[in-house]
Amino acid sequence: MTALVFFLKLKRELNKLQEKQRRDLSLRKSREVILGQSAEKIAPFLDCFEFDPQKSQFLGQPIDYIVFEDDEIAFIEVKTGKATLTKKQREIKKLVEDKKITWREVRI
Repeated sequence: MTALVFFLKLKRELNKLQEKQRRDLSLRKSREVILGQSAEKIAPFLDCFEFDPQKSQFLGQPIDYIVFEDDEIAFIEVKTGKATLTKKQREIKKLVEDKKITWREVRI
């Protein structure tokens, strides 16, 4: 076997391994997304959710829930594993922390 043939076989094998790695990563990310979406839907019924599920309104994007309690309105974002807030969610969080929230009525 010449060095060129050996090199081409190695290169094909490497390409196969890289493709398998890409597929595996894609599957893992897909599973993580499905787990996160499922967790978002059942969160109000878990012990760690400290609000009344009947007062919780699912939004999904960019924030998962808005909760209308008697003495507060809360924005809730559900995360699983090592997930972090998106850029948009961080911006919304900052607006809430800076009390940049208004009430507006639109009359038609």
